[in-house]
This record gives sequence, structure tokens and C-alpha cells, in this order.
Amino acid sequence: MLLVTPLVLLVISVAGLQNPHRVKPTVARPVASWGRKRDTSRTEHKFQYRTNLTEKFFVDGSNFPQVPFDIGESYAGLLPNTPHGNASLFFWFFPSTNPLAKKEITIWLNGGPGCSSLNGLLQENGPFLWQAGTYEPVRNIFAWSKLTNMVYIDQPAGTGFSPGPPTVENEYDVSNEFNDFWRRFIDAFQMQGYKVYMAGESYGGQYIPYIASGILDQKNREHFNLKGILLYDPSINEDGVMMQAPAVSALNYFSNVFNLNTTFMMHINQRADECGYTKFLDEALTYPPPKDFPTVPDLNRDGCDVWSQAVTAAAYVNPCFNYYHITDFCPYLWDQMAFQFLGSDPTNYFNRSDVQRALNVPPTNHAVCNTPFFAHGDASVPSALGPLPSVIERNNNVLISHAWGDYLLFLNGSLATIQNMTWNGAQGFQTPPVEDLFVPYSDSLVQLVAGTPQIPFTADAGAGILGTAHTERGLTFSGIFGSGHEVPQYTPGAAYRHLEFLLGRIHSLQDKSPFTAL
Repeated sequence: MLLVTPLVLLVISVAGLQNPHRVKPTVARPVASWGRKRDTSRTEHKFQYRTNLTEKFFVDGSNFPQVPFDIGESYAGLLPNTPHGNASLFFWFFPSTNPLAKKEITIWLNGGPGCSSLNGLLQENGPFLWQAGTYEPVRNIFAWSKLTNMVYIDQPAGTGFSPGPPTVENEYDVSNEFNDFWRRFIDAFQMQGYKVYMAGESYGGQYIPYIASGILDQKNREHFNLKGILLYDPSINEDGVMMQAPAVSALNYFSNVFNLNTTFMMHINQRADECGYTKFLDEALTYPPPKDFPTVPDLNRDGCDVWSQAVTAAAYVNPCFNYYHITDFCPYLWDQMAFQFLGSDPTNYFNRSDVQRALNVPPTNHAVCNTPFFAHGDASVPSALGPLPSVIERNNNVLISHAWGDYLLFLNGSLATIQNMTWNGAQGFQTPPVEDLFVPYSDSLVQLVAGTPQIPFTADAGAGILGTAHTERGLTFSGIFGSGHEVPQYTPGAAYRHLEFLLGRIHSLQDKSPFTAL
């Protein structure tokens, strides 16, 4: 999910983003829901993966704490990450009832580093959602488990429910410990030979290419049959490219959202010019890329941290400015994941003892994000400068997607990175990535709670042309209009379509055929 750095935390403190006047809700549900009977109707399951080996991981989906409906078959618990690690990793596995998912599984990883993947489950693409500002969970129309078997993993050790402390020093440690765990997971659920896909966001853009490279190195299709990866708003390059160089051009583009005064806008644009950011972007974002690719400007010059200056100024105008989604405004919404940057409620749903018992984990203090995570910093180079090109070449099914409304990591940073990356015999995209991303319309997206039709989800999920999608030589890039950092949360229809493409259910992201499953 999240990329949290010391720089980010410093800006939060300086900008005063916490809201001292936020009123904490004093009831668990609004008055309108009092007295509502729990939905006890249950579809009879023929449990697909419940065996003597997996019984200890079984989760009672018909009686999960504070969820007023059956969440379906699932399994959760801990499996060792030894010998490369010295602890265990937590997983929550949701089998799919989709016939096309019989021999495949998709891994979801959040980022941080050190942020729990349960955030992605609960607020992005899991079978049930409990998003900020809502008083109880709801069914997720765009649950990824409708398409494929899904497993959410807290990794490396020390993240979320995975026991710590962290021991990794670099991404090779991350990959080795993950693969030790993954072999055990495949054996426990008897998934030998299954196609494996990986998806994640933010610092997952660092984790996943390294893990994917380690998986491909195994040359073992029984346990490590990797078929594709999907990265959302990924951390794949240095901050100079991902954060600083594109910051002012994005500020100019969204000037009506930020509403900063003319004096500041003149100042920040002058800084971008003097620090070399404007020239760098102009040269980097050409198709095909220049033979002599521009050098990333020096970030250590005085006044060249333009990102922090922009965020601080934005917070003066909008005290609830959220750089994960720039169109947010006051008040902060209370949040059961207790992500404190956004002024969330201090109650973390996953710290409840009944939730922890239901997930087969020992009593623990669950943290949404454990930062700082790498004791001495991540010693590995950014993934685009390391394994990512090789993963594209060995897999030819890599999708990078970036939201336009993310002001932490920028779409133009991802594109500049791609234009400086060589894979499958050429550097960068040869033509501009401007083709439409089409997401189907549907009039059947109606949530049912206790048999009662609720609000249609088409408008919230998004439909029609929601961005761009361009493919060359095994790599697809998709920009998403209007979304924030967590694409499956803000534009779930687009993310669902991305997954269909990754899994090979549709031939392109311009395909206008209906969703393959809902």
C-alpha cells in the first residue's frame, strides 16, 4: 500500500496535517443500523481446500467478527520462512469459485516498507471492505477472489501479523525468506503446478520484482510457476525520478485543485527550472527515448526538495491535504485500519482479540505500518535498475499502473523510469502510451445485503474510458484518471479490468467485452 519515508514523516509534522478538532465516533454503527439482524443466510460450501493439513488454518466465514454476512471459504495463519529467515509469515487465503481459477493463485503484497497486506484486503480488493468513513463492512462487488484464488501475505517478517523483529537487510533477503515460505504454502494447500501471479502497490514495486526474479531463478514449476506481475504506483526508482522531478509539473497540471497563490507558483516553478527538473522531464518523456538519456538532477542542492515545499504549501490551504489522493478535503474520515497520518480512529480492527483468534494468530499488537523497517536502509538498488527488466524478458506479462491523483509517487516518474529502462532488445516505449483504457459498463452491479438491493456501484467503481493503456514487448503501462495512490480502492473497476488482463481473460485493455465474472 504505502510508501512511508522519514522525509514524509517530517513533512507531516511540519505541515501540521493532524486535525485536533476531529470528533471521534462514539458508536460502532449509525442509529439506522441498530437492531438490524445479522444475515445468517449461507450458501452451502463444498470447501475446496479444507484437509487434514489445512484444518488448523480454517476461518469460519459465516461468523467473522462484526461482519454481517458470510465472507466465504478462507484460511489464515502462520507458516515458517526458514532457513533464510528465523520466523514465520502470516497469510490469509481466499479460494475462488470461478472455474477458470482452478489452477492459479494471485499474491497481493502491500508496501511501506513494513505495511500490512491486510490493508489491501480490507480497503481495496478483498471479499469484504471496511473503508474509511463507513461503520461496518460491506460485500465487495469487485473482489479479486471472484476472478482468481487470492492470498494476502504480511512480509517480510516483522510486518503486520508476521512475527518480528525484521531481519532483512536487502531485497535478496526479502526474496529468499518469501520463497522459503511460499514453498510451504504450496505444499500445505496442494497447489503444485499452479500458475502464480503477483500484484501489489507502492513499495511493493521494490518487493515484487526482486521476489519474482528469485521465483524465476528457481526453475521449479511445481512451486514457482510465475506467469505475471502487476504493480500499482510503484516505488521502482530513486526519489529524484519518482518524487522530485515530476512534482512541479503535476502541481501545474492540478493547479485548480491545489489553489496555491501566484507568488508561490512562480517560486516553485523557478526552483524546478534551476534544479534541472523541468529540463530532465522534457528530455526523458520522449518517444522513442533519447540516445543520451538525461542525468537525474542532484537532489542535495539547496531548495531542490520541491516536493516537500509543495506539500507544505498545500497543507496551509487544505489542512487535510492527502498526498495519496489530492482531491480529499476535511474532515479526515475515521478509519478502522488506524492509519494515523490521516487522522484515523485509534481502533485497529486487526487488534481485536476476537479477530486475531478467528485468523489463527497468537495475541499480538498489530500495526498497519511498522516503520522504519530496514535497520540500515534497503541496501538493494531500485527494482527498475535491478531485476525488473529481466523479469519482463523472462515473463512477458508485466503491468505497471499509475494514478494521476497520487502526489507521493508520480505517473511521470514511472514513465521516465520506463524510458530509461532496456528490455527485450530496445530502450523504453517507442511510441507514446496514449491508447484508451476501457472499463465495461454494467447495470447489474447492485450490492445485496440481507436480500435487499442497495446502491448501484457502477458510478463508484468507474466505467468507460478511465485512463490509458499501452503495451510494448511484454510491458504494459496504464495511467488511471482521478485515482489516488491505492488504485483498487479509488477505481476498483479499472483495477478489476487490469487483473482480468494479467490473468489472460481479455486480450487487451482496449477490449470492450463485458467483465468476465462479477
